[in-house]
This record gives sequence, structure tokens and C-alpha cells, in this order.
Amino acid sequence: RKLVYSFVVPSILAIYLLGFGVIALIMNSFDLELSYVLKWLFLVLGCVAIGLLSFSGKTRNRIQFFISTHFYVDKYEYRDEWLSLSQELQGALTEIDVVSSLRQVLSESLYTSKIFIWIGDPSNGYRLVSAPILSDLNNTNDIKPIDPLIFFILAHSYFHLNDTDPNPAWENVANTKAPLLHALGLTLITPISVGGHLIGLIGLGPEYTGGEYGHDDFDLLTVLGSQTASALMAVRMAEELAHTREQQAWNRLSTFVLHDIKNAATMLSLLQENAPEHIHEPEFQQDMLELIDDALRRMGRVEKRLLTLKDEIEPDLQNIELNQFLETCCNRLETQLPKIAIQFEYTDEIKIETDPELLFSILENLLLNAFEALEEGMIIRIETSIDRNTKQATVVLVDNGPGIKEELLPDTLFEPFKTSKKGGSGIGLWQARKVLSSLEGSISAKNAQQGGAQFTIKLPLQ
Repeated sequence: RKLVYSFVVPSILAIYLLGFGVIALIMNSFDLELSYVLKWLFLVLGCVAIGLLSFSGKTRNRIQFFISTHFYVDKYEYRDEWLSLSQELQGALTEIDVVSSLRQVLSESLYTSKIFIWIGDPSNGYRLVSAPILSDLNNTNDIKPIDPLIFFILAHSYFHLNDTDPNPAWENVANTKAPLLHALGLTLITPISVGGHLIGLIGLGPEYTGGEYGHDDFDLLTVLGSQTASALMAVRMAEELAHTREQQAWNRLSTFVLHDIKNAATMLSLLQENAPEHIHEPEFQQDMLELIDDALRRMGRVEKRLLTLKDEIEPDLQNIELNQFLETCCNRLETQLPKIAIQFEYTDEIKIETDPELLFSILENLLLNAFEALEEGMIIRIETSIDRNTKQATVVLVDNGPGIKEELLPDTLFEPFKTSKKGGSGIGLWQARKVLSSLEGSISAKNAQQGGAQFTIKLPLQ
């Protein structure tokens, strides 16, 4: 079929020139002369045709569409498209590489310029990661895990806006997703799935040929979607394995650090016990004891923090009033960090069951990060609210700092050893998410619209 496609344009031009020559020969045989204007008209039309067929991809695709739908049983060569995607995926090491490979093959195979790709999982929803216009890549076009469209796709394999036999489920999706379908100009949505696991979605606009999507399109998208889903799952498994190895390395490191700290603490304890017998000058004795006490307190805090990096965290759950607890924490931290101004806003009383010490360590970590990002003039606004639908309390912290680098969003900054701070370990936020997970909560980050970083903490209500 590709051989036929490659000969179409030269054949059309050859037929055109041959016809032009035959007409000129016949007119010459009958002593008829082709006027000067007509000669140039035919030449100009020929040049225009050559330009359109050589440089216009849509024109060539329209010709290919005509040939495929009139001279072949199937609209596509499935084997060629499958091999093309396989070749593109050979060098794909990340999810973005896989999505780019899929988009490349879809652009070359399909007769539409509107191609949208979502990827995600059933727990966190699906994020739009590829679109013809970059401005479409925003949160408003993301699809939640409980969206009716997801349930429809899982049950029917695809959603076609021009379905000739709609059912109540189709009408529900068409009505609820009308703003998204209209904004992006979508006509067809198919899954990126394998083995019952929905990894993402492919959204397509109408064909510029004027044709309608049919079973050939559904079959092609099913094959490419399944192949892409397998590649995405392989990439995710490789990333999870790498993360597991990083955490194992950190656990081994923390074991050695704990051993050294415990040895040092033992020596300092012995020194503290024996010092009163050997120190004769009261002033020296007092200074020494204060230094030892301070060192012991510091090592105790480090040891406690390192202990939270182990595989399991056992929280000591208590019933607290969240707003009062946060206000106490803010007052306490403001004395330690006088250059930070904390603005606390809340309305309703919020009762939760959590570990106060672990929650305080998370708040302290976030405020210290903000302080290190902008030591002078830092203002942090803390707001609390209740989501009755999910039965969760929400704590939002927004600062006026420089914000978070885009390459670290939305989840990279919560991975171990990922940091943009000079001299940072990249452990604090990973530890915060780990601790919140033990409290059955969650934490997310983004850049606020007015500037600065915004962290959102969700905790279960009492």
C-alpha cells in the first residue's frame, strides 16, 4: 500500500502532463494553435498541483484516504502501523517518550490533526499530557478517576460522539462531558489499556477528510493503545524498581548513621557522668555540661528523624482540634523563625485523629523549606477547610517565595534525593509524604497563581 501511495503523486502529474501533450499534439495535427494564455494557464495549474501535492500533507492524506477506502478492504495496514510504533518505542525510556512515540504514529496514520492523550491510573485520575495546543495542557482538562467517561470506556471500549445507537450511559457521558468535548473539539475517545488496566485515553477530533470513524479506526486504536499501555507499564515498573533501590540504599545509610550517633551519644553520656569528678573550675564545668546537653538534644532529634525513614512508621493517634493545634504550632515556630510572618485563616472547628508530633514535624519541615527559599520578607498563609464529601480536612500553605521548578512538579519533588536546594538532601518532602501516608493522609504541591509555592495537606476527619 505504501508503494501505491508513493506512486500516486508522480502518476497524477504524469497523467496531467501526458494529457496536456496529447491535446497539444492533436491540435497541432489539425493545424490548430493553442493560445499563449492557455499554455501558461495549464503550466501554472500544473505547478500549483505539484506544489500542493509536494508540500501539503493534508492533500496527500486525502488522496491516501480515497485510495484506502475505495481500493482496499481495510482502511489501514495494521501490521505496518504496529511495526512503526514498535520502532518508535525502542528508545522510549520515560512516560513522555512513550507518549511522544504514540503521538508521532497517530499523526502519520490518522486523518485528523486534533490528537489528545491522557495518562494516569484509576487511583489518581488521568492528566492531559499531549495536545495540539500547549494552552490545553491544564488541570481543567484532566479526568477524575470517578468520571462517567471512565466507566463508559471500561464498559464499551470507546466513546463516539456521533454514535448512531446511543444508550442512557452514552447520553450521560455526552451531557456531563459536553464542556470538555466542545472545548477540545473531540469526536472519539478510546482507551490506552492492557489486561483490564486503564493506563490512559486517546481523544481525536473529526477527520479533515469529512469521513466518519468506523471499525477500522477502532481496531487500529485498540492495537496501538494496547501496545502503548504495555510500554507505559514497563516504564513505570522500571521507575518503581529504581525508587525501591534508592530507598533501600537510604535505609542502609540510615542504619550506619544511627550506629555512629548511638556510639557518640554513649561516649557523651559517659563523659557527662565523669565530668563532675574531674572538672574543678565551676565555670568550665557549667559550659561543658551545657555543651554536652545541647549535643545530646541535637543527636536525639536527628535519631528520631532518621527513625522515621525506616520502612514502617507507627503513629501515636490522638484526638485534636486542628485549628487550635495549628495555631499553637505557628506561635511556636514563629519564635524559632522570627523572620517569617504566618497568617492563619480558619472558620469551622475541625476535629481529627492524628499524631501531633508527626504532624508538627511536617509543618516544621514545610516552614523551614520556605524560610530557606526566601529568608527575608517571607509570608506564609495557612488556610483550613472541610470536605464533607471525602470526609477530609484540608490544610493549604501558600508562601510568597520563588515557587517550585516546573520539572519537580507534580510529584518529583516528593521523591528521595530530588531537590533544587543547594546542599539539600532531598529527603524532607519524601519523608513528609511517607509520614502523611501513615496518617492516612496525603500531600500535593503546585505553584500558586499569584506566585509562590502551594502545598495542600489532606487528613481524615475524626
